[in-house]
Amino acid sequence: MVFRAATVYSARKGNFLNIRKPIIRTLNSGAFDSGEQSLEELLPLLSLLFDASDDMVVVADCFDHVVYLNDKQLKRHGLTVGQVLGKTCSEVFADMQGCSERVQQVITTKKSSTSTYMKDVAEALYDVVTISPIINSQALVLGVIIIGKQTIIENTLIDQELRRRSAYQETMMDSIPFMIWLKDKDSRLLAANIAFAEMTGQANTKALEGKTDFDLWPKTMAENYVEDDLKVLSSGEPVILAERVKKKDGNVSWVETYKAPVIVDGEVIGTVGYARDVTEHKQLITKITEKDLQFTSLLKNLPLSIVRYDANCKRVFINCAAEENDEDVQKFIGTTPMELWSPEVSNMTAEDFQSKLMHVLYHGEPQTFEMHYDVGNVTTVHMVNLLPEFGEHFQVIGALAVANDVTEISKYRHDLEYMAYHDALTSLPNRALLNERIRLSAEEGRRFGLMFMDLDFFKTINDTLGHIVGDELLVDVAERITASVRADDIVARMGGDEFAILVTDLKEDADLAVLAEKISENLSAPFNIEGINFFVTASIGISCYPTDSEEVEDLVKYADTAMYDAKKQGRNNYQFYTPELTQSVMEHLAIATALRYAIQKDELFLLYQPKVDIATGRILGAETLLRWHGKVLGQIQPDKFIPIAEESGLIIDIGAWVLRASCESAAQLNKNRQQPLNIAVNVSSKEFAGNDFIEHLQRCIEETGCKPEWLTIEITESLLLHDTDAALQTLRKIDEMGITLSIDDFGTGYSALAYLSKFPIKQVKIDRSFVMDICHTESAASLVKAIIAMTLSLDKDLVAEGIETPEQAALIKEYGCNQGQGYLYSKPISFSEFLHLEAQQKIH
Repeated sequence: MVFRAATVYSARKGNFLNIRKPIIRTLNSGAFDSGEQSLEELLPLLSLLFDASDDMVVVADCFDHVVYLNDKQLKRHGLTVGQVLGKTCSEVFADMQGCSERVQQVITTKKSSTSTYMKDVAEALYDVVTISPIINSQALVLGVIIIGKQTIIENTLIDQELRRRSAYQETMMDSIPFMIWLKDKDSRLLAANIAFAEMTGQANTKALEGKTDFDLWPKTMAENYVEDDLKVLSSGEPVILAERVKKKDGNVSWVETYKAPVIVDGEVIGTVGYARDVTEHKQLITKITEKDLQFTSLLKNLPLSIVRYDANCKRVFINCAAEENDEDVQKFIGTTPMELWSPEVSNMTAEDFQSKLMHVLYHGEPQTFEMHYDVGNVTTVHMVNLLPEFGEHFQVIGALAVANDVTEISKYRHDLEYMAYHDALTSLPNRALLNERIRLSAEEGRRFGLMFMDLDFFKTINDTLGHIVGDELLVDVAERITASVRADDIVARMGGDEFAILVTDLKEDADLAVLAEKISENLSAPFNIEGINFFVTASIGISCYPTDSEEVEDLVKYADTAMYDAKKQGRNNYQFYTPELTQSVMEHLAIATALRYAIQKDELFLLYQPKVDIATGRILGAETLLRWHGKVLGQIQPDKFIPIAEESGLIIDIGAWVLRASCESAAQLNKNRQQPLNIAVNVSSKEFAGNDFIEHLQRCIEETGCKPEWLTIEITESLLLHDTDAALQTLRKIDEMGITLSIDDFGTGYSALAYLSKFPIKQVKIDRSFVMDICHTESAASLVKAIIAMTLSLDKDLVAEGIETPEQAALIKEYGCNQGQGYLYSKPISFSEFLHLEAQQKIH
């Protein structure tokens, strides 16, 4: 079988493709000599071949008079035979400008011509028209055959979609007019396109996921399909089949099916397949084989590559549906594949091909397979159908090889396989492939480790500098992680900034700690992106097989749990899974669940810790402290539930409740009071950053009757580090309202006196960790003394927290701080107790 390059229009892509078509310079021994027959004598065969064709087929004589137009096109355009016969092509097809001129050009030059005509600008609908000469054995032009294909010219969406995330996979699959599917090793559907859903009568492609062939087809058909899948899975080799498919409406169609293994790292993990309806194609080929092949001109212009073999495997005819060329194919006529074979065929030997051909000749059964051709750096793929040719008494007298270029479809198939199991951004294996590899390792009983890692504070980089920079950073991180592990280990991207590593053939669990340290060290070097250096750390969680569990799902869950424990331990570290972590996670989950209903169930309440004048003991106000007593969990300490509230986002609603309750307390406390007391309330950074915080604050003041000067808003110094215009504007609005702004726990974070002068801060609260040691260590006393001196120099008020002894109070007052709070004066108490204590005014 011989092929050469020829230019043919592709309806799929809307451009001209370089495909391979069988050619012939001259016909062998007149086997298909058209003799002296006229065009009129061809009409019965033309009607048989083309009346039902969706393509436009027209035959005109050498005087440009139409002698035939296929029946389906007549009906589609509402024409009769009398309206078209004898007229010129331009008269019949007024919208095809220059049609008659092109016909005359083909008749004169004896060369085919292809043109494209716009039919519908809105839908990008074209007619692709090929005009070819009909030449008899005396080289006389009897007329022309015109074949028009209607198609939609696509843009480059598929190429673009292949570079994007796998979320675009469905669009690509649905744009292909063939049935496409992807199955796992148990023949369960993982993905399919809309053509497959329509064939099986499903509402959409999502309805197909997880189904088997027994859910979609009659039992006998399903058994055959599953058997084919098992052959592919066990052999690791693709198969090509011609199968009968019974649709939901009861109609039976023939489909040409290709099934191939999905092989990743040498392991078969599923199958991928596509199928196209070839019912009309099979009918056309059958009709052609049943007819006398004397009409050579028509065969030469069919849009298929055809080679005919006799009963001895010798080539007796090679058609060419493309333009004339210089390649000498006459030498192939009369030879067998083993006698003369094209060196450009890369996936099959002459012996392989001839073996398939002999099977068709001896058994009368079709064979379907792919042939790959390498010409320079270009590889093309052809789907070849070897069909038996039957004689008058139904004996096999030869065979036809009909080839069709499927290069684009083959590319789609390979891209689909890759997209299904790899991350689009980093090209690393994705979660699906990692889970499959973990499962295989567990089945083999191999000792292995699983590491989950999450980049610390990546979201800040992504939100601040944009996704482009964030994506580049993720790609660089992926490269460094990959460079840290062995070739047999698997690095996968789980999504976002989360990665996973499967460490195979593990000798000792301790080896995972060495690897975690190596990864952390490799990530510690700066990443330079667009001239900016970024420093990245990671929190890593580790689980071990079979030490922690022999269940794959548990190992994944345990590694994830350990990773979050690493974050909880301060980030930039690694943690091994321990059973205690599961208990901690369950407790965390129970608190998070109950906390969602705490406000609704009236389980939250406030305590008040007095703030006093150190010299006189007079109460100046109080700080509200949030407490929670759950009806199910009982009393939960703030250091347990507040971090969970921050993490889950519940702090927004809880903080809003605290702010309103504090304003109500301030209003009730200062009603008819000549010397008002101040109520301080803590506001979290998440609550402060909310778009409606100022609006909510104003509403609380107005609705509760609380005056702004009765209220102090305490914020953490970390909030000031963001140094954003939005934060500065919010602080200024609070100050303009007349509310006091205070920095809580000053000195524990990233304190800088510059913040005190830049922002409208009126008060600084010295953290209790400094106060508790001032009577015991000189360094603590010096530090507190320095903080007080510098803060006073900026004209800010001071409050010392955590005062528990008279000695501490005396030193604090000596250093210049006049206000304090702590257990020396009072523990946090209820509102009624605070009112009673304030009325007594006998503290200290």
